Amino acid sequence: MSAAGTTTHAAGGWRYDGVARAFHWLVVAMLIVQYSVALLLASFLPKSAEEALANWHFAMGSSVCVVMLARLAWRFTHAPPPPPADLSPGLRLLSRATHWTFYAGFIVLPVLGWAAASAHGIHVKLAGLIPLPMLGQKDNPIGKAMQTVHPALAVTLLALIALHIAGALYHAFVKRDEVLGRILPGRDAGVA
Repeated sequence: MSAAGTTTHAAGGWRYDGVARAFHWLVVAMLIVQYSVALLLASFLPKSAEEALANWHFAMGSSVCVVMLARLAWRFTHAPPPPPADLSPGLRLLSRATHWTFYAGFIVLPVLGWAAASAHGIHVKLAGLIPLPMLGQKDNPIGKAMQTVHPALAVTLLALIALHIAGALYHAFVKRDEVLGRILPGRDAGVA
């Protein structure tokens, strides 16, 4: 920020590119649906709805995995904007670690769910359409163990999402900088 309170930027590069922003918000929407379905599975719906919701959960989880793999490929080939110059080394490290944990976590989490489903003899379909191979035999003890690991990782990632949102709100309302604007949808304005 300059002394007058306006932000100056080098030509381009202050925001994530449009594809990265689209991936971010697509994953956000998918995770809202996925976590909602997971919570519904474990709570108040009648037993008769469990199978349909479980199939939806598997379809969405496998789709999240594919989108995250595509997002990761995009990230490796398209550098993100640099962090704000005034961001402390500790917060830079926390931000980087959080982002890479999201990449890993939202790829590993669906695979663990797939392994758990396979151990119960459930066939998972990518996006609910394309049958995926079983990840092991039915009653596989490792796959069954994933039934415990999968929800624990899901809750851990949910806590990390809360931290991520808290960081975004901190930048928006405490620091009043443009960090949140770097990922918000919309056209790039010609910022001077």
